[in-house]
Amino acid sequence: MFIFLSKLLAPLVYPLGWAVTLWVVGGVLHYRGRRRTGRRCIHGGIVVVILFSNAFVGDWLLGSLENDYAPAPVDSYPVVDAIVVLGGTTSPPLPPRLQVDVGGAFDRLLHGMRLLRSGRAPNLVLSGGVISYLTGSEVSEAERLAALAGEYGILPEQLLLEVDSRNTYENGLFTARLLRARGWHRVLLVTSASHMRRSVGIFEHQGLDVIAAPTDFSVVDKPLSPMRFMPDVNALLSSHRATKEYVGIFVYWLRDYL
Repeated sequence: MFIFLSKLLAPLVYPLGWAVTLWVVGGVLHYRGRRRTGRRCIHGGIVVVILFSNAFVGDWLLGSLENDYAPAPVDSYPVVDAIVVLGGTTSPPLPPRLQVDVGGAFDRLLHGMRLLRSGRAPNLVLSGGVISYLTGSEVSEAERLAALAGEYGILPEQLLLEVDSRNTYENGLFTARLLRARGWHRVLLVTSASHMRRSVGIFEHQGLDVIAAPTDFSVVDKPLSPMRFMPDVNALLSSHRATKEYVGIFVYWLRDYL
């Protein structure tokens, strides 16, 4: 039930959800004769969209998470028991797609494979299940990642799949069980830089010795230009991702997952 409700209600606590909520409330109030308050709600929703679609706001919010762990060359990491790569990077091969589709977070798998080839660990653990009623597919994220890793020459015996998790907490819970069953305790954890704070907390809470290996950095040095002052959908996405993480951290803290 928690998984279902979190997926259903989560959009309401992100910036665009705030704006839509204000617009709906404003429309209802206007219809009920409270036109001044209704207009204020509608204007408030517009302000929310303009504010969070500003590049400086989006970069500041997302950067506050990405700055937790600095990137490092793959050969600077110690040798560990396993490299754990978290899912959230692919979409299933639903028509008209013929193959697994990848998103911006595909850097997670690429970085994990780089670490594997550099000899940081003999095994790559791919973590991610599937919520079939949301994706329309029964193929788990871990299986999709494994198929892609095979295309890059990674051997099946180098892979360990965790196919049951439906969120970040379950990534840590189920992956830790697989690792402990094999006597593995020290891992390199690979996920997006903005997702690392919550992920490290979950995996450490499971008693693992975790070394963060962040990738997929979105906030980079850019020259100042007039366009950065204009509303931008990518900036709104950055604000969305950051808000999602901060809400996730708070909820997981409340539920004693961290």
